[in-house]
Amino acid sequence: MNFKFIILLNSLKPLKSITIATIVLSLYLTTFLKAETDSEIRQRPGSEDKTIFRPFIYESVPDINSSASEFVPVPDRWRQFYTGKWYDPYNQNVLKGDIPVFGSPGHEWFLEMGVISDTMFERSKIALPVGVASTSESGRLNTIGNGSLSIAVQNIIPSFSLIRGNTTFKPPEFELRAIPVINFNHVESEETGVLNIDPSEGKDRDDEHVGFLDLFADVHLANISPQYDFISSRVGIQQFQSDFRGFVFTDSAPGLRLFGNSENNLWQYNLAAFSRLDKDTNSGINTFDSRHEKVFVGNLYRQDWPVHGHQISGSVIYREDTAGDYGFHYDENGFLRRPASIGDEREKNIYSTYFGLTADGHIDRINTTSAAYYVTGSESHNPIAAQKVNVSAFMFAQEISYDIDWIRLRASALWASGDSDPYDDRATGFDAIVDNPNFAGGDLSYWQRQALPLIGGGEVFLVNRNSFLPNLRAGKEEGQSNYVNPGIRLLNVGADFEVLPQLKLITNISYLQFDQVETLNALRQDGSFNRDIGFDFSAGILYRPFLNNNIQFRFGASALEPKDGVKNLYGDETLYTLFTNLILEY
Repeated sequence: MNFKFIILLNSLKPLKSITIATIVLSLYLTTFLKAETDSEIRQRPGSEDKTIFRPFIYESVPDINSSASEFVPVPDRWRQFYTGKWYDPYNQNVLKGDIPVFGSPGHEWFLEMGVISDTMFERSKIALPVGVASTSESGRLNTIGNGSLSIAVQNIIPSFSLIRGNTTFKPPEFELRAIPVINFNHVESEETGVLNIDPSEGKDRDDEHVGFLDLFADVHLANISPQYDFISSRVGIQQFQSDFRGFVFTDSAPGLRLFGNSENNLWQYNLAAFSRLDKDTNSGINTFDSRHEKVFVGNLYRQDWPVHGHQISGSVIYREDTAGDYGFHYDENGFLRRPASIGDEREKNIYSTYFGLTADGHIDRINTTSAAYYVTGSESHNPIAAQKVNVSAFMFAQEISYDIDWIRLRASALWASGDSDPYDDRATGFDAIVDNPNFAGGDLSYWQRQALPLIGGGEVFLVNRNSFLPNLRAGKEEGQSNYVNPGIRLLNVGADFEVLPQLKLITNISYLQFDQVETLNALRQDGSFNRDIGFDFSAGILYRPFLNNNIQFRFGASALEPKDGVKNLYGDETLYTLFTNLILEY
């Protein structure tokens, strides 16, 4: 290249040659120096050996490792702007999955960890029978005992998830999740024979249990659209709720689930099969003992129908309960749970199918939730009817609310059919598989929060904890469904007040009736029952000091003012509950 420049200069006139030679020489020296600099860059460890295009005008750039540079080398793009600390839950955090813990580019693995502390104290006045073998007070002749109960529960819930894939714009490729629950509970009763079948065990009880809410693997099968509509599968212990409010099936159980969506998330679906586990008697948490009950669910959701902001869901749920083939089952406190200690006390199997249509969302400014279910099937032997029965029962629920600035006004109605003839071969009392409804006050309501025993009619509950159905079951967790029951009618009005951004007040008044009373008349051999259960008053506050869920404090109070429908069972004394609940989440 130097020879070409010499020949070119010799061919030009002296003055022009000097001028042109100066310009050409300057360009040549600039290019030569730049090439030397590029060579040095290519020789640095980790640099690529390739031709680098530069403009003719060369700018001096500080060394990237120099303190004068504004650029900081990072191992990957995830750490480019990462400034978080592992103990800081409010900013970027390696424990929240903000940066990968290992993996190759495009297939990074993220770790998500957390822990919840859930502390609850409750003081209740419920109707309890006088102890059979002994009583807490000598000389007592009536059938109603001292129903004061005090409960303290501490749950520690750590969670661990290992996720592969970039989940910002698409579903994870693979996930392993484990959510154990460590439970401690303490109960004090003023009556003997309530906490344990053996009165010598005393009037208080301490217990603990460890189980799993989730323990599953989630495998992404396919993306079916550019919007990342997907098909995924999940196998293992997993939480599942079959409808918007938990009316029929809400459980944490081992199962296989196929789920996904389509048309830009307009449609969503679930196909699932579960094999339920028995629950620990005193904590309600999963054991590893089979419940001998299988549940198969298929449901389909449609978003924005019939208007934007409103969605509907159709579901079919088939349940096969074969616990009757495995003999008698007693809980940890010595009480008989399967079969129920009522009627002729014989084992049974249940085969039932639920058809449901539910809806949730808003239509303009009106918020609405609806649910309608019909159940059909059979009980191989109902202990009240003393024969095989064919099931045909229904349930309907509707809630409407309207927001006025910081106030939400609500009205709800529910009707679950009852059985008008407990001795025929038709069972028309509606019962769920395992419910936990968030409706008409939810766990603030006295009727839904407490388990009320059927005094003098059998060792079963008129209504179970966290349920509104008077189904005469021997415990919701370990007992079996019973479709020969009185059913219920419920009317509710309530109002929610956003007193402060951090403070919410929730109030409810419900009026309850039995749908049919013939089953109660038969069990108690008393024809004086009527439908009126009474009024349920409840109020609660939710306080979140930091406007998030890291710290939540709940306080609730409720009372049941009985009417003639339950005075024969519990007398005319007002029943009440007070509770506090502190939730700390990291």
